[in-house]
Amino acid sequence: MTEGMQGQTAQAETEEITYYTGTDGKEYPDKTPKEYGPFGQEHLRYLMKNDPESYQDMVVKGTLTQYLNEVAESAEEDMERLIRAQAAQDGTDENLKRTDPMKWVGLMNNYRHCALEIVRRDWIYC
Repeated sequence: MTEGMQGQTAQAETEEITYYTGTDGKEYPDKTPKEYGPFGQEHLRYLMKNDPESYQDMVVKGTLTQYLNEVAESAEEDMERLIRAQAAQDGTDENLKRTDPMKWVGLMNNYRHCALEIVRRDWIYC
């Protein structure tokens, strides 16, 4: 590796790594990217505030990113499934969207908010 490339690698590594001070006072690397979406970020904030021991354990083991990505993916899937199920149950379809778009938007927003409450209860604040 050339000297210039080594400098780039070192620089890239220092930009990506942040550190978390554990409950024992030691600093641990947190290589968690901010790519796991709003549900993953919300669950991360919950863990850091309400369960710092679990958070620190996952940081040390290097499993935090995978865990948050799984939570975010599962929460998104549940959210979509709940919205589709409620819309189907109420008969909210493309026909209503064409004939009465304002009613369709209102119903879909209602379904989304209800699904968000359920997802937060089941995936984020647990």
